[in-house]
Amino acid sequence: MTPADAPAAHTALDHSAHPRWPLHPQPLPGETLTSWLARTSEQYSSITAADLLDGLGLETSGVDLDRHTPEPVLSALAQRSTCTAERLREMTLAGCTPWLLDSIDLTECDFDTYVHQFSVLLPAGLAMADRRRRTPPAGTWLPWVSTLTTRACPLCIDDLDTDTDIAVMMAHQYPILTSCTKHLCRLEFCAVVPGRLVFWDRTPPGADEHASPIPVAAAVAEIDRRSVTALTSGSVELGGGRVHAAVWFRLLRTVVDEVSTPLVRTGWWAKPLSAIWKSTGCSRPLRTAWVPFEDLRWNEQSTVMLAAATAMIAVENDEIFAGGAGAALLRPRSYEPVDPGTAPSRSRSPVPARSAWDGVIAAIDAAVAAARVDSDAARSLFGFARTGCRTEGDVDELAYAFVELGIRLDWD
Repeated sequence: MTPADAPAAHTALDHSAHPRWPLHPQPLPGETLTSWLARTSEQYSSITAADLLDGLGLETSGVDLDRHTPEPVLSALAQRSTCTAERLREMTLAGCTPWLLDSIDLTECDFDTYVHQFSVLLPAGLAMADRRRRTPPAGTWLPWVSTLTTRACPLCIDDLDTDTDIAVMMAHQYPILTSCTKHLCRLEFCAVVPGRLVFWDRTPPGADEHASPIPVAAAVAEIDRRSVTALTSGSVELGGGRVHAAVWFRLLRTVVDEVSTPLVRTGWWAKPLSAIWKSTGCSRPLRTAWVPFEDLRWNEQSTVMLAAATAMIAVENDEIFAGGAGAALLRPRSYEPVDPGTAPSRSRSPVPARSAWDGVIAAIDAAVAAARVDSDAARSLFGFARTGCRTEGDVDELAYAFVELGIRLDWD
């Protein structure tokens, strides 16, 4: 067997010959695949997550399993645990397509298509040159995927009954969320050893406990709640009605881009944009003018998300005027009364309305009846109908129609 044949041979191994792991905790809701593997390895005294992967007999080196786990690996993991391959796929970024993103393939994610297919705050064609400044080179961008380190909610960790449930949550690793939707506090940067412990970045020197949680604005908490709902249920309720998760995330990314637009590029629309930023108490980070949201620093991302959340809630409450067509998805639908109609009478059937056309039909029926028994009437009716014939073929068709109606045309 040549080296080139080796990967194929690994893929073709019969995984059913390997026994199921004796200890395999169930994945926690929202947990990443590598976190689950690490917690599984913690069940054994001298086995690491890498050992579990090596035991699959498949090549996994250099593969970001939390982004995309190859199908043979998913199948092998499913056979060694009590999880289905589909459940394991949901623990990866690839399992969030096409809801959160179109594809995990960089060449298949188009920035303009994802970010600008909607318009909310600004008219669709406004500040196009400015938008192009923020457009990353083709094949280098995925929506919402950033270089953030691990984040977690300190209060959620405190609430755990046992350290074995300490895990890395997928949604917490991307800037789509700022807060914990349960405790309404900011997600904190940390280093997590799944199943064992957490090291908080903001822990005071020499202290055994984490720093006090930082609350987030009500608008941020509400937008984060909707994002979590969209991820877990596939849809979210907006003022205009229920929308698919894919619509929600693209709508949110549109507003993120719109609030990043410099005021000098927006003309009249600078007024509502300025009001949004003023209400946040923050200044727009200068780098947002030419750097896509995903490439901003964390403090810049959180500031932009605060402005985007503030803007969406303001549109819903009709506190600002929005010029984009997508704003209608956020606003409540106006009340449209329905005509109850007229209740039917039990005493007699309603008299149907009559029209002038009813008299024409009755006259035609009478003329046909007379033509069947009177040759003069037949000749007169045929002559009248023949005025609409333009060719000899039309005349022949008319004569055949008369025969079908029972009118004799063998007059002298």
